[in-house]
Amino acid sequence: MNLSHLPLLFDSKQTVIAIESPITERFKILEFVYELAQNRLLPLYFWNTGYSQLQIFNDSGQLLSTQNQCFSGLNWLLQHPDVPGIFVFEGVISPDILTGRLSQQTEMMLSNLVYDLDANSVPRFLICLENYVELPYSLAPLIPVLVNPLPSAIAITTLVRDFCCKLTTNSTQQFETLIRTCLGLPFGELEMLLKRLSRFTHTLEELIDAVLDYKKSKLKGQGVEFISEPDVPSSAGLDLLEEILERAAVLLKPEAKQHNLSFPKGMILWGPPGTGKSLSAKLAAKKMGVPMVAADWAGLRGATAYESRKNLREFLQFCDANGEHGLVLYFDDFDKGFAGFDSDSDGGVSRQLAGKLLTWMQERTSQVLVMATVNRLEFLPPELIRRFDEIIFVDLPHTGARYEIFKLHLAKYFPGLDFCEKDWLRLLRETKLLTPAEIALMVRKTAEEVFYRNAQKFPTSKLGEQPLTVGVGDFLEVRYAKRQASGLSHFTPSMIREEDKIVEIRNKAIYARPAASPDTSRWAKEPEVLFGN
Repeated sequence: MNLSHLPLLFDSKQTVIAIESPITERFKILEFVYELAQNRLLPLYFWNTGYSQLQIFNDSGQLLSTQNQCFSGLNWLLQHPDVPGIFVFEGVISPDILTGRLSQQTEMMLSNLVYDLDANSVPRFLICLENYVELPYSLAPLIPVLVNPLPSAIAITTLVRDFCCKLTTNSTQQFETLIRTCLGLPFGELEMLLKRLSRFTHTLEELIDAVLDYKKSKLKGQGVEFISEPDVPSSAGLDLLEEILERAAVLLKPEAKQHNLSFPKGMILWGPPGTGKSLSAKLAAKKMGVPMVAADWAGLRGATAYESRKNLREFLQFCDANGEHGLVLYFDDFDKGFAGFDSDSDGGVSRQLAGKLLTWMQERTSQVLVMATVNRLEFLPPELIRRFDEIIFVDLPHTGARYEIFKLHLAKYFPGLDFCEKDWLRLLRETKLLTPAEIALMVRKTAEEVFYRNAQKFPTSKLGEQPLTVGVGDFLEVRYAKRQASGLSHFTPSMIREEDKIVEIRNKAIYARPAASPDTSRWAKEPEVLFGN
C-alpha cells in the first residue's frame, strides 16, 4: 500500500499506521496529512526525540512548540487519552542498533495504543514515520505499513519544468536527460537540491552535471557506483555475447510490450578472472543506451541483519526508479557474497537477502537488467541461478580474439603500429595463456618501459616529441623478463599461478552459453612448414 491509501485507513477506523519514507520527505508527509486533519477538524501534532515538547503543524507549514512536555512519544500518548488529533511520531519504531529489534517495552506500548485509540471516543490517530519499517510478527497484523514511493518520471517532469524555465536551453533532449538524471531521488530531496543548484548553474547542461555529481556522491557513500554513460570500447572476441546484448536492447523498445515481450531479468557472466566480464557489463549498458549501477553484493551488508535488509530495500527501490527507461544493475564478484551460504554462519542473513533479491527479480516491472559476474558458479544458491535468463561463459580468448585485444590496446599507446605476419604469429603464440586484462597490462608495461628508455636518452624538453617505438621483442621482454633478486618471472599469467582453480572453472563451462564463437580468423591455425632446408 502507498500513501494514497491513508484516507481509506482513517475511514476504516485504523488508528495506528506506519509510513515508510526518507527523512527528507518529512514536510511533504506532514503537508499531506495536514489536509486530512483539516477535513476531520483535527489538529496535527509532530514529535521525535529531537524535541522536548510536542509540536503542532500550522497553516504556514511550520512546526510550533506546544506547552506539552514530551520525552517519550508513545508513553505520552498513552498518558493523555483526552487530547484529540493526528499524531505523527518519527523514529519511535526504530529498532535497537545492536540487536536490530524493537524493545519489548516499545512493542507493548504500540499494541496497547492500537487497542486504546480504537476504544477511545476521542478521535486520535497515530502515524509512525520511519525511513524503513520492519515490524515484529506480533505487530504486523495490527499496524498496516504504507510506503511513500520514489517519484515517477511524470512527477519529476512537473517538478523540473519550473526550474528549467529559468535556465538557458532550447534542447528537448537535454530536458529529457535532466529528468533521467533526477530519477531515484526522493521528491523533497530533489526539490531542495534543484533549488540550491539553481543559484549556481546558468544552463541546463550545468544543472545536469551538478545533479549527476550529487547523485554519484550520494551513492558512493553506500558503496555503489552510478555510471550515467559508460565509455568503453567494444569487447573484442566476444561476438556471441554482443549479439545477446543487441537482442536484449531491442526489447527495451515500447513496441515490445504490445507483443507481451518483456525485458530480460538477468544474465550471469561466468568465467576465470580477468577475461573481460566487467567490461562486458559496461558494454551492455552502452549498447542499450542506459545507465549502469555497479554494486558490491557483500558491500550492501550492514552491521546488523536489520541494516542489511534496509540497505538492500533502499537500493532496489533506487534501481526500480531508475529503471523506468532501462538500467543495467551490475554485481561484481557476485559469488563471493554467498560463500558459506549453506553454513548459516551469519545467522541466515545471506539467505534472507537472497530471498529478497529473488522476490524482487521475480515481481519487478521496471526494466532493470541484472548482470552478475562470477568465478565460482557453484557458490550461488540454485534458486537464485534459476532467476537469471542467461548463463554465459567468458573464457580465455582464442588466438583471433587476442589479436583484436592487442590491436585495441596498441592503438592507445602506439597509434598506427602494426607487425608483419611472422611477428604477429610469434606474439600470439607466446601469449596464448593470457587473459584480456593481462594483455592490457603487458601492453601498458611495455609502453612504460619504452618511455623510461626515452627518458634516459632525451632531455625533458624533447621527451614529449619522441614516439614510443617498439617491436615484438619489447613485449616479450616484459612477458618473460626475470627479476634479478628473486629469479621469478616478472609477468606470470594467472593460468599458471592458479592453474588448478582455472582448469576447474573451465571444465564446467558446458553448463553455459559461450560468449565467443569458434576462432575463424586467419590466426586460428599457424601455417605448417612442409619442406625444410
